[in-house]
Amino acid sequence: MNLTRQQLEKIKTTIDFIIDKYDEFKQYSDDLELKEEDIDEYIDGNYDVPSFSFPGEVNETDISTEDFLQIADEIPTIELIGTSIVKTALLRYYIVETTDIYQAYILTNYYNLKQNVNEDVIVDFVSENFIIGLAATGAGEYDEDHWGTVSSYNAIEIKYKTKEAILTPEKELEVVKSIIFEIADSTGIALSFSEIRNPTYDYEEMQQEADETLISKLRELEPFNEGMNLFISAIQIQENELKFFNFYKILEHFAPIAVNMQANELMRKKLDAPKSQFEDGDFIRSIFDLTKAMRDKFNDEDLIKSTFLNCFDFIGLFEKLPESIKSKVKKQISEKIIDYSTDKQKITIASNMVGKIIYSTRNKVVHAKSNYENTGNECISSDLETLNIFMKEACSQAIRWYNRQPKHFKLDIIK
Repeated sequence: MNLTRQQLEKIKTTIDFIIDKYDEFKQYSDDLELKEEDIDEYIDGNYDVPSFSFPGEVNETDISTEDFLQIADEIPTIELIGTSIVKTALLRYYIVETTDIYQAYILTNYYNLKQNVNEDVIVDFVSENFIIGLAATGAGEYDEDHWGTVSSYNAIEIKYKTKEAILTPEKELEVVKSIIFEIADSTGIALSFSEIRNPTYDYEEMQQEADETLISKLRELEPFNEGMNLFISAIQIQENELKFFNFYKILEHFAPIAVNMQANELMRKKLDAPKSQFEDGDFIRSIFDLTKAMRDKFNDEDLIKSTFLNCFDFIGLFEKLPESIKSKVKKQISEKIIDYSTDKQKITIASNMVGKIIYSTRNKVVHAKSNYENTGNECISSDLETLNIFMKEACSQAIRWYNRQPKHFKLDIIK
């Protein structure tokens, strides 16, 4: 492109700003600077913006002169919001990630994902972005040998034509989620929110944690059952509500066995009665009543409560529950501590109470918010992450509990 003096001076000013603001580029200043005395020779001619050696990158980052001029006014306004959003005067970058590098490559090279929100707002998927590279450099989130500031990140870009067109943060996030949905629907590739962060910073801390919690070997392999598929799926999910729902499905999966075992035990006790009672009409009717009562327990709430009494160590896992739930339960049964010495009846009350909370929380998750009225039993959203820690352990124990059951209690039999 033929450049004017004004454009060349804009390039010079912007490069000088980058060198002055980011110490990482000072050592390359002789290669990057456009000197005042050289501007005249490039007027009405071609000038190529030099390649930038971003920290941590094996290869230099190229940017065309035209693209550089388009972002020149944005560079001095770069701001990192938290760790996940890069903001300039007219640009926004929401950091996202794919499951693997191959998927990011496909989105970048084989799809045109640019969309017009309206005539003044454009949204796109970008990778190896110059502005994100500067933001990550400014934050010091790099490792010279292992983690770069440009190639490490993908983002959803929102580009505004005017300041008047700028959306509120809430509306911006809605736009980002909309394009993530469209990308997933059209390409089958799911994006998740991420952040600008150098993971190598965590290695030392991770090593310390590993030393404290290191397992020398895995437990003995369990025979496969369908709960394992659901468990693996839940572990991979980042969003707390969906993770909770997948854990819930594991307990729900095994609940009929727990109810069936309870019914069998009650029936055995009933049939242990003296044979003389077998001729009594009231006794016979009581058997039918017992059968009906157990059949009635095959409702969603009672099913999930039965898992708390049978499928895992509720007392041992109680302390993993969110504080808000523990406090409510302890107050209900008038106990400061729940342990193995706690009265059995109180344990049953506590177990049923937590089971009801889990069931109500499940209903809140699966129903549209506009169609659901809180009952007061639901776990609050801010506690879901902690609740999922409890659910993970409960589900792990339930999977192993199932494998210990005799063949006549297996799902393929009782169904």
